[in-house]
Amino acid sequence: MRFNTVLYKLKGFYKFGRTVPKLRGKVFVNRTGVIEVGRGLSIVGHPWAVQITSTKGANLTIGDHVYINAGVGIAANKEITIGDHVKIGPRTSIFDSNYHRMDSADKGELSKKITIGNNVWIGADCTILPGVTIGDNSVIAAKSTVNKNVPSNVLAGGSPAKVIRELEIEEGWVRE
Repeated sequence: MRFNTVLYKLKGFYKFGRTVPKLRGKVFVNRTGVIEVGRGLSIVGHPWAVQITSTKGANLTIGDHVYINAGVGIAANKEITIGDHVKIGPRTSIFDSNYHRMDSADKGELSKKITIGNNVWIGADCTILPGVTIGDNSVIAAKSTVNKNVPSNVLAGGSPAKVIRELEIEEGWVRE
């Protein structure tokens, strides 16, 4: 794919990193906030389009060598940080806002920061909710809903996601 074609498809990305992202299929980018992308980003928007949004005043940071699979939706209304070597499975949703209050007694913040650590694997059809931190080297099982923090080096799954077991991760090991 020619660089001009990539720029057209990714218009709205704030910063490209050191290499041009690899894209296949449809990728929709809505940016009124900041989007920063590291090296080696790979997005597969086929057979389902990928939607990446950063609203006014929001920050979305995607680290180096991140893989985003088909049908993923990422919407930053405050701040979302995705670490290096993260793999995000198809049809996963990562939203840092509830967008509306549950009832008239709900006075909490609508948007809360999401942090996804380095070398994290998020399985297919997961939902990552506002205010969550997922620790380095962790795996989120398919179809999980993450509504609380997940520590480093664990397998978590379910709805709501709970720690299933600890993982043995050697120093410097990166998921392929």
